[in-house]
Amino acid sequence: MLIERKKVKVSWIIAAIVSILIGLVTTVLMGGSLNMSVTDFLWNAGYSLSLGLPLFANSILFNWYEKRFIDWINRPVKSVASALLMHFIYSSIVIWTVNWFWFIFVMDLQWNTFWTYNRGTIISEYIIFVIIAAIIYAISFFRAWREEMYQKEKVKREALSLQYKVLQEQINPHFLFNSLNVLGSLIDIDVEKAKTFTHELSTFYRDVLHFKNQDIISLKEEIDFVKKYIYLQQIRFGEALQVDIIANEKVDGKVIPLSLQSLVENAIKHNQMSVADPLKIVIAISDDYELVIENNLQPKKQLEKTSQTGLKNLAGRYEYLTGKKMVITNNQRYFRVSMPLIRIKDK
Repeated sequence: MLIERKKVKVSWIIAAIVSILIGLVTTVLMGGSLNMSVTDFLWNAGYSLSLGLPLFANSILFNWYEKRFIDWINRPVKSVASALLMHFIYSSIVIWTVNWFWFIFVMDLQWNTFWTYNRGTIISEYIIFVIIAAIIYAISFFRAWREEMYQKEKVKREALSLQYKVLQEQINPHFLFNSLNVLGSLIDIDVEKAKTFTHELSTFYRDVLHFKNQDIISLKEEIDFVKKYIYLQQIRFGEALQVDIIANEKVDGKVIPLSLQSLVENAIKHNQMSVADPLKIVIAISDDYELVIENNLQPKKQLEKTSQTGLKNLAGRYEYLTGKKMVITNNQRYFRVSMPLIRIKDK
C-alpha cells in the first residue's frame, strides 16, 4: 500500500513538471520568450498546472468510467459515444473553469475582451484534449481487445486440452475385453505366446499411463507404441490384418500421443477383414512432412455408431499446434489421414 502511494505521488509530481514545461514551450511557440519576470513565470506555471493536472486526472476518471459504462467489444458504438460525451463534458468544465479563473477572476478581463484575447487558446486546448482522449481510447480499446483475444485463446486451448484428455481415454474398452479373451485362448494353446502377449499388453497400458501427462512426443515413441498395439491386434486377427510401417522413425518431428494408435484403431473398428481379403494399413511420411495413415476400405455391413468426435478433436488439436489442417481423404477405395508433424518451430 505504501509503495502504491509513493508511485501515485511520483506520478503527480511528474505530471506537474511536464505541465509546466509544456506551458513554457507553448509560450515560446506563440511568440513569447523565456525571459520573463517571476510574476509572469508563476502565472504561466499556475495556468499550466490548472490545465495539466486535470488532464492527467482525466485518465484516472476514464478508468473509473470505463469499468462501469464502457464495453469496447460488445458495444463499441455506444461506448465511443458515451466516452466522447463524458470527455466533452469533463473537458469543457476544466477548460472554461480554468480560463475564467485566470483571465476573468485573476486578470479582471471583461467577457468580450476575454473571448477576443483567448479564443485561439481555448480552441487549441479543446484540440489537445481531443488528441489526448483519442490516445486514451486507443490504449483502452487495444487493452480490451488484447484481453478478449487472450481469453478466447485460453478458452480454446483449455477446450482442446480437455478434448485431448478425452481422446486419450478413448482407447476402445472392447480392445481390453477382446485382448483378455485372446489371452485366455492363448493360455490353452501356447503358454509362451500367452506370456509374451501378457507382457506386451502390460507395456502397452503402461505407455498409455505415461503418455497421458504429455502434450507431444517424438515420432519414434509413437511408432514404438503403435507397434505394441498392432502386435496385440495381429495376435487376434492373424494374417487378416497387415500393417506396413515405412515411416522413418529418425525424422525430426513430434506427434500428439496416441494419435497414430487411434487412427489404426479406427481402421480396424470400421472395416471387416479376413485372410482372403485382409485389411491393409500403411503408415508413412509424405514429402510434405506429414504422417500418413492409409487403409483399404472394406466397410463393415453393420458399422459401430460413432460421432467421429475423436477425429474432429484430433484435427483441431493438430491445427492449433501447427497451424495446418489435418487432411482426410475418402475415395471409396481407401481412407487416408494426413497429419502435419509437429516441429520445434511450430510449438
